[in-house]
Amino acid sequence: MPINKMIGKTIKKKGLRQNWIVDQMNMIKPELKMNRNKFSAIVCGNRRMTGDELIAFCKATEINPDDLF
Repeated sequence: MPINKMIGKTIKKKGLRQNWIVDQMNMIKPELKMNRNKFSAIVCGNRRMTGDELIAFCKATEINPDDLF
């Protein structure tokens, strides 16, 4: 399953909002300068997620990166 589908599934399963995840990712790693548009593009499959973004997402949602694969 593509990473964007796994991210969407994780968000839905945990009942999280994209705005909250974006805020958490920016607190974890401010240099990402993540915003709702970039994150939405990742979830929709229109943009690739970098390694740093993946790690910040996993920390924000408290999941193991291996669980996405």
